[in-house]
Amino acid sequence: MRSGVFHPVMDSEELLGRLSGHKCNLFQWITFLKLGLVYLRGAWPVLGIIFLGANPGFECSLPDNTNDTKYYKDGECSIVIEQSGRNVTEKCTYGIRYGNSVESTILTEFNLVCDNDYLVDLSTTIYMIGSALGAVLMTPLSDKFGRKKVLLGSLWAQGVVGVGVVFVQSYVAFVILRFAVAFLNMAIALIAYVMVTELFTATKRTRPSVGINIFWSFGIVTLALFGYLVRNWRHLQLLISLPNFLTILFIWFLPESMHWLVTNGRWKSLQRTVEAAARANGVAVPQDVIEELQKRYQQEKRIQASSMGTGNSEHSFQMEVVAGKDRIETKVVKMEPKPVVILDLFRTPKIRKYTIVMFYLWFVISLAYFGILFSTPTLHGDMFLNLAISGAVEIPACLVCMRVLERTGRRKPLVCFLLLCGVMNIIPVFIPTETASGISLQPMIITLAMIGKFGITCAYSTVYLMSAEIFPTAVRNQAVGLSSFFENSGSISAPFIVYGAKNMAAMPLVIFGSLTVIGGLLALLLPETQDRALPETVPDINPGPLDRAPEALESGDRHTVSQETMSTAL
Repeated sequence: MRSGVFHPVMDSEELLGRLSGHKCNLFQWITFLKLGLVYLRGAWPVLGIIFLGANPGFECSLPDNTNDTKYYKDGECSIVIEQSGRNVTEKCTYGIRYGNSVESTILTEFNLVCDNDYLVDLSTTIYMIGSALGAVLMTPLSDKFGRKKVLLGSLWAQGVVGVGVVFVQSYVAFVILRFAVAFLNMAIALIAYVMVTELFTATKRTRPSVGINIFWSFGIVTLALFGYLVRNWRHLQLLISLPNFLTILFIWFLPESMHWLVTNGRWKSLQRTVEAAARANGVAVPQDVIEELQKRYQQEKRIQASSMGTGNSEHSFQMEVVAGKDRIETKVVKMEPKPVVILDLFRTPKIRKYTIVMFYLWFVISLAYFGILFSTPTLHGDMFLNLAISGAVEIPACLVCMRVLERTGRRKPLVCFLLLCGVMNIIPVFIPTETASGISLQPMIITLAMIGKFGITCAYSTVYLMSAEIFPTAVRNQAVGLSSFFENSGSISAPFIVYGAKNMAAMPLVIFGSLTVIGGLLALLLPETQDRALPETVPDINPGPLDRAPEALESGDRHTVSQETMSTAL
C-alpha cells in the first residue's frame, strides 16, 4: 500500500484493482446489469413520440350528397363543394376521418393535422430542449449529492410525470409534461453511464462502457414491439412509465460509485460497498487501503483548510514522486484551496482544445444519429419493423465497436467511424431512386443509410467513453452534461434540417455527411485515453508526474517519475 498525499486518481484505481477477482468481477458486472436496465428504458420516452404521435393517414369527412349539392375530396385537408354549377374549396368543415392502423394517437385525438401538422414535430423539439436543460442543470447535483441519490430520485420523479401524461386532456399539457420527462431522462442516462465507467479500472473499462449501449438498442427494439402490440397512445405511455417504479429495489441493491465515495470522503458507505464487492468477487477486504485512504484524505483536508486560511491566491510548489511497493514520497504536498468549477475546462490551451472538439463531436454525432433514426419509420415498409431493424443494427455495431476499441484504442476508431458515416450519407446523393428500366434503388439507399447508422452508432459509443475518460471526476458529470447540451442541440436541429429540406431530399444527407467528415478530422486532435486512469482534477489532464497508466501503480517496481515545479493560479 502506498503512502503520501491523497490523490483520488490512483487511490480509486488501486482500490478497484484490489477488489478485482481472479476470474470475474462479479460485483461490477451485476451492478452493470442493473444500470443497463435503467439505460434500456431510457430509449422509450425519447423515441416514444414515433408511436404516440403516429399518423395513421386521414382524409376529410364528407356529408351525403343532395340534389343541389355534391361534395368531393381535394387532397387531405380540403374538400370541393359543387353547388348551383359553382365549385367552392373549403377546409375539412365536416370533420376528419383517420385510418385504422392505430387505435388513437395524440395526432388523432387533438387533430394535429393540416394547419396544425407541425405540432407533433414541435413537441419533439420541445422534448429535446428539455433534455438539453436537464443535462446541464441536473447532472451537477450528482457530483454534490451522490450518483445513486440523484439517479433514483430522477427515475421516480420521471415515473410520476410519465403517468401524469396518460391523463392529459390537451396538447399543451402533453407538451409541458413531456418536457419534464425529458428534463429528467437525460440526467438519468448520463448518471447511469458515468456510474458504469466508475465501476471498472482503466484496463477493464472498454467493454462495459461500450456494452451499456447495447441496452439502448434493446430499448429501441422493445419499443417497436410495444408500439405494435399497444395501439392506444395512453396505454402505451403508461406501459413505458411504470417500470421506473421497479427501481425502488435499488435503494438496497444498487451501490454508490466508489470513485465518488473516495473523492468525497464517505468512509462508512465506502466500507459497506467494499465489503459487498469483496464478498461477491471472492477476495479479501483491502482494509489497509481504506484506512490509508482515510488518513491521507483527512491530511489533505487539513492542508486545504490551512492554505485557505492564509489568503494566498497563488501557490508555487515543487513535487517529486517516487512510487514503490508501499510508498509515494513528495517533497511538498500539493494544495488546491479553490474548488474546481466547470470553467476550468477552458483555462489551459490543451483542455480548452479537447473541450471544444468534444462539444463539436457531440453536436454532429447526435445530429446525424437522430437524423437517420427519426426518418427510419417513414422509409418504405412497416414502421414498426423499420424501427426494430434500426435498433437491431446497433447491437452488432456495439459489439464490433467494443472489440475495436479494446484492440486499437479510442481516437483512431472514432475517426474511422465518423468518416464511414459521412461517406455513407454522401454516396446516396449520386444514386437515383430507380434505374432507367424502372427498378427501384430504394433498398440500396436504405442499406447505405443503415451502414451509416452502424458507423454513427459506433461513434456515439466511442465519444461517450472518451468523454468519461477525458473529463476529471470533480467536474465529470457537469462536463458530460454540458457536452450533452450540444448533443441535444444536434438532436433538436435534425428534424428542422429534414423538414426544411423536404423538397430537396439530398440536402440533409449532404449536411450530415459533410459535418461528420469534418468531425472525423477534428477527432485527430484528441488524446488517446485507452488504459489511463480516470483524471480526478483538471491538472491531472496535463502531463505530469501522476499522469500514468494504472499499471505503474500496481507493479512492484520502483519508479522515479519526475521532478518539476508547478505554479497554479487559484
